[in-house]
Amino acid sequence: MALMWRPGRASRGVLVMVAAISLLGYLLVESLPEKTSQRHYRQKRKAAKVMEQGMEAIKQARISLFGRIDLEHDPNNTGMIGSGLTPITSKTGSLSAKITGANPNFAAIMVHLYKSAGLKEGDVVAIAFSGSFPALNLAALAAAEILKLTPIPITSVSSSGWGANNPQLTWLDMERRLFEKGVIQRRSVAASLGGERDRGGGIPPDGIRMLKEAIKRNGMEFIDPPDLTSSFDLRMNIYEEHAAGRPVACFVNIGGGAGSVGTPLVKKMFRPGLNPTTPHPGRLRDSVMTRMSRQGIPVINLIYIDRLAKRYGLPVRPDRPPRVGEGGIFAALGYNITLTWIVLLCLIAVIFILLRMDYYHYFLRIRHTLQNENREKNKDSSPPPPGPTSESS
Repeated sequence: MALMWRPGRASRGVLVMVAAISLLGYLLVESLPEKTSQRHYRQKRKAAKVMEQGMEAIKQARISLFGRIDLEHDPNNTGMIGSGLTPITSKTGSLSAKITGANPNFAAIMVHLYKSAGLKEGDVVAIAFSGSFPALNLAALAAAEILKLTPIPITSVSSSGWGANNPQLTWLDMERRLFEKGVIQRRSVAASLGGERDRGGGIPPDGIRMLKEAIKRNGMEFIDPPDLTSSFDLRMNIYEEHAAGRPVACFVNIGGGAGSVGTPLVKKMFRPGLNPTTPHPGRLRDSVMTRMSRQGIPVINLIYIDRLAKRYGLPVRPDRPPRVGEGGIFAALGYNITLTWIVLLCLIAVIFILLRMDYYHYFLRIRHTLQNENREKNKDSSPPPPGPTSESS
């Protein structure tokens, strides 16, 4: 006897019920995510607080000098946005990138990048500042303070549009104010004019004079190279001198200063964020960033600021002042593990019960079928009833 199982109504009903319960569990888990803190949460928050204090100090300096904040171009009232064009402006700049970068939580991104580069307390970080992104300069210093790193910054003083391009409030002036207020413990160790060839190319004579005055009043060593290659040599020597025998553990480039990246092509060949290895080593032209990378030093390249903000969950061109601790760099939405386990166990239990009921119904059918077949077999094999014989007739 061959028994063939053909799914009946009960089995189809079980499948429908299991599918419905599974869908319900999926929707429940998806609709109730859990916010989980990212790694190094406390250090990120502390760094963001330091950056917030620094931004407030720079804002007050701007108000004391100019009497107001330009809310048309600095809608979040940060004090970190400059003018579109001034005598020390080296090139046009992106206002969106400047507004996006004026967020204290960028210091948390720097904590993440420093940690991702494997830095530990006391490590030397060579930094190339430019006037173009004063907020990101502050972010790099704030994160270094919290992680107890040893930053060695060199500044290209000129700035692209909307950066630290006011002759009375260059990045060096901001940096000095931050140091005097105790917000940061380290300042730039040297400064160049910036601009084309790192010699102020593209800046008018009045602007060159103002840049030199800013370097002098802030007591900086003046880097005045005859050509770009000499600028690379001088900067590498200054980093080595101030490292005092300790190895440089990381190099940070902020913006696109020629003294750091050489040509714009080199800057773009290093992707935004952390570059642990040398990209396209055979195609890279000479620059400080190239030399550092070829020595095996990880490079943090802060360019394409809007893209970096999106990557780490910060708003692009925020329409309100960002608060410390906001953004995906601090916390991410993920599955609620407890809820997921509860749903899974409930689903297993329901499937077990339904299948058990289904199999019970199935085996009852088999038993009933076997009983009927045995009854028919016994009926066929029973002897015929006795009839009349010939003798009796």
